[in-house]
Amino acid sequence: MQVTVVVIPQIADVFKLVPLNKVQWLYTIVISFIPLIIMEIQKKLNEIKFGKIVYQNAKLEK
Repeated sequence: MQVTVVVIPQIADVFKLVPLNKVQWLYTIVISFIPLIIMEIQKKLNEIKFGKIVYQNAKLEK
């Protein structure tokens, strides 16, 4: 539903949305990767602190 509001111009006009420029898209992409980077750092710190891999695929353990 959120995508519909952004993609369909008539609906976007109702909400007064404007297209993002290249710099704004770059900010959006960079900001979207921050949680991924933080989680990977957290997993590595847990591995160092506890001496084991905390997040592991359950199929590998069986």
